[in-house]
Amino acid sequence: MSTSSSSGGRIYRDIGVRTIINGRGATTAVGGTLMPPEVVAAMTGAAGAYVVLDELNAAVGRRIATVTGAEAGCVVNGSAAGMALSAAACIAGGDPARIRRLPDSDGLANEIIIHRCQRINYDLMFRLGGGQLVEIGRPLGTEPWELDAAINPRTAAVAWIDSPATTPGASDFDAVVSAAHAHKLPVIVDAASTLPPVQHLRRWIDRGADLVIYSGGKGIRGPQDSGLVAGRHDLIAAVRANSNPYAGIGRGMKVSKEAMAGLWVALDLFLRTDHEAEYRAHLGQAETMVAGLRDRADLSCVLESNWEDWPAPVVRLFPIQGAWQPEEVRDALAAGEPSIQLNVERSGLMINTHCLQPGEEAIVVNRLSMILDAAASA
Repeated sequence: MSTSSSSGGRIYRDIGVRTIINGRGATTAVGGTLMPPEVVAAMTGAAGAYVVLDELNAAVGRRIATVTGAEAGCVVNGSAAGMALSAAACIAGGDPARIRRLPDSDGLANEIIIHRCQRINYDLMFRLGGGQLVEIGRPLGTEPWELDAAINPRTAAVAWIDSPATTPGASDFDAVVSAAHAHKLPVIVDAASTLPPVQHLRRWIDRGADLVIYSGGKGIRGPQDSGLVAGRHDLIAAVRANSNPYAGIGRGMKVSKEAMAGLWVALDLFLRTDHEAEYRAHLGQAETMVAGLRDRADLSCVLESNWEDWPAPVVRLFPIQGAWQPEEVRDALAAGEPSIQLNVERSGLMINTHCLQPGEEAIVVNRLSMILDAAASA
């Protein structure tokens, strides 16, 4: 459960920006999650001295390697940057001439194979790193031979997206790793928003992935503009060679010394947190909302509580016979006071409990009821 302090909104009031109830989850658009006080203190302490960024990244990278079971690790400027830099690492390696060419990768092995059912909005980051995406499979199915058929001398890597935004139909991951490694190709896993539980930190490395990407500012509760990449020694070295403070495509993807220090502390706290207790607390919030809304004749409620799909339970609300428009209700919630932010998905509203503070579930139910009652009377 995200942490907060009584003074958390003061700076925003001074700036003139309102704070919100976050029912969208740990998404970038609403600021990720809230950092624990220990992380904030680490960042404040780091701001009081100079340090060589390479040395600091290497030290935090060793911690990343330990917690993920990888050979090496490094800090990046969020998981999207991790995708771009992983692509660059597989295409340009640590070759200075190739690094300076990117994102122009013509004539290089630059194709990154991806399942059609795993395409997401953010996979364009692979293209930012010089990659050309090659799709395999259909939206709901992939034949075993399709990966082998797509591999050729221009292939640089195989991507795997672990996200609730994907659909079923990908090949078995172990089979993907086996086929890729048979051709001496690395497998890049984007697992940005799949934490907690803690064991997900090691899941993909244990199964043979060569590079794995996680957000630092979501379930880990580090700085929002931080992420981590774990994997093979040579590929992590190439990620760093393409990144800040050097003059490659990652120069603008800067990670501050404060963010690196904050992530180091956040990782330690993440390992010591009772995530199961937090999940039960969020499940209680979800159940409270379902209980408060399920008797309405104008909507149906669905509670999704599979930890493999979502770091915290989500509640989906669907209009019955067009009784209300999800986009209009979302906008009315956002325009109210306090502003409540929800997502529209699958033609309904989705309430993600991951970042709800204690007691906010009741506010969400009350405001929803008021808005839906007004829509019904209109």
